[in-house]
Amino acid sequence: ALGRERSLTYKTLVLTGLRLGELASIRVGDVHLDEKTPYLELSAEHEKNRKGSSIPVRQDLAEDLKAWLNEKLARLQTDAKKQAQPIPVKLPAAALLFTVPKALHKILDRDLTMAGISKRDDRNRTVDVHALRTTFGTLLSRGGVSLRVAQAAMRHSDPRLTANVYTDERLLDLGGAISKLPALPLTSASP
Repeated sequence: ALGRERSLTYKTLVLTGLRLGELASIRVGDVHLDEKTPYLELSAEHEKNRKGSSIPVRQDLAEDLKAWLNEKLARLQTDAKKQAQPIPVKLPAAALLFTVPKALHKILDRDLTMAGISKRDDRNRTVDVHALRTTFGTLLSRGGVSLRVAQAAMRHSDPRLTANVYTDERLLDLGGAISKLPALPLTSASP
């Protein structure tokens, strides 16, 4: 269960752009997975800009989170049975979605080592928990998401931050972008 929680924690960070502290604050009552567009509710007190946000969730991630919550409930029910306590029918709204350890950065370092992934890339940049947010921004850009939409998804006040800090230009498909330019023939067809 611990490995599953950790992998789902990383996946959630990459596919939502949440900051580590924001993800750590999400409670079961903040999780809305049966909506047309599933989302996580982020309270203003836990968000960097202090506004509060609804964080949209991809359908595949929503399904993974549903399965995770079902697993958590099953474990809670099993524990209640073992202790001869009343068996809960649902998770408490105040229960945390994930147990995010304060030392997740150190745990990620160990996970990278186990996966054979270098801590530093070819440009000597560090792979860390916050780099998962850059991955989110870069994936949005590679997916053709407009800068304004990516800025909103990342909850940035300045599009320059989204474009210049949270998008790795080396991972963008410049060749594909160039191929979308129109043909400009040098000769004209004779009538």
